[in-house]
Amino acid sequence: MDPTALLLSRFQFAFTISFHIIFPAFTIGLAAWLTVLEAMHMYKGKNVYGLLFEFWLKVLGVAFGIGVVSGVVMAFQFGTNWSVLSRMPGPVQGALLSYTAFALEAGFFGILIFARPRVPPWFYLSSTAMVALGTALSAFWIMVNNSWMQVPVGYVLQDAQFVPDDWSKIIFNRVVWTRFPHMLLASYLTGAVCVAAAGAWYLLRQFHRSESLVMLRMGLALAATLLPAQLYVGHLVGDYVHDYQPAKFAAIEGRWHDQQPASEVLIAIPNAETESSRYEVAIPVFGRKSEPDLKGGRHNQLLAAGRPVAITIFTFRIMVGCGIIMLAVSWLGLTLSIRHALEQSGRAPVVHISQLSPALDCHHNRLVHG
Repeated sequence: MDPTALLLSRFQFAFTISFHIIFPAFTIGLAAWLTVLEAMHMYKGKNVYGLLFEFWLKVLGVAFGIGVVSGVVMAFQFGTNWSVLSRMPGPVQGALLSYTAFALEAGFFGILIFARPRVPPWFYLSSTAMVALGTALSAFWIMVNNSWMQVPVGYVLQDAQFVPDDWSKIIFNRVVWTRFPHMLLASYLTGAVCVAAAGAWYLLRQFHRSESLVMLRMGLALAATLLPAQLYVGHLVGDYVHDYQPAKFAAIEGRWHDQQPASEVLIAIPNAETESSRYEVAIPVFGRKSEPDLKGGRHNQLLAAGRPVAITIFTFRIMVGCGIIMLAVSWLGLTLSIRHALEQSGRAPVVHISQLSPALDCHHNRLVHG
């Protein structure tokens, strides 16, 4: 393949998938939260939950539409950019992608948008739950597909194609059951953080105070609860990378040579030319069996192929750093919420530009006329 075409294909697909993943992750978490809101509105009868449901339903509609459109574009790019990949594992990947629950999501989402006056409350709540279930099911089959690409199992090679031989191995692969919970928790955290951020924004400006407090409290509580679980599941994902993809793990750790037992590298600046890292800060490990023994040989093969190791090192640490910051913020916010300190937060309402126009005109006249 022409190197320029290969590079452009990678850039195009990377841009599309980086843009697309924002919206499925957001809609999976938001759909689940809407189910909670509708249930609380139905059983508690408080109007605040109904108002929040109607507000966030519109946001879900926009995000859902953009996610579908960008996903269709990405599906076409499988064939246009990676035609051989589409042909060879097509019997496996085509089947898995066809199992996604997009029709389930779209059908019940239509009920949420158009049918509230036409169906009983229990059916409307069930429809909301079905949208949340559909988004989670779609995520599951996509993650099964992606996990098979990471660690192919349950197939035989026939006529230059990967043909499924044992679907139970494909679906119940250990890799699936670490990567899917990791993605699902990430989606719920995305929804929780976005809801909390919206609540904080309104609270700081003293707009819709009761609704903003509900958003902020529920978002912070969910984030504070799920983040420790996400960190643990992330550790399990790291274990599978170590076991099945040692070259990738060595790149994440910035490990250029064998080290047994391995130390934990907190931060380092890699230098591919000298095969070393500058300003490395590492935690030594003294013979712990749970720590991986990193071998640098396969990692050096990646370097010889020109792989961008620095991107792997830095993005992994940015991810971990964001998780720690989110954990600290959510726990602090939850503590303030328990102490009822959030009600004391806020500032004077925002002064609109129309209110400032007389003062601006006076200031302008002084500048012009001295």
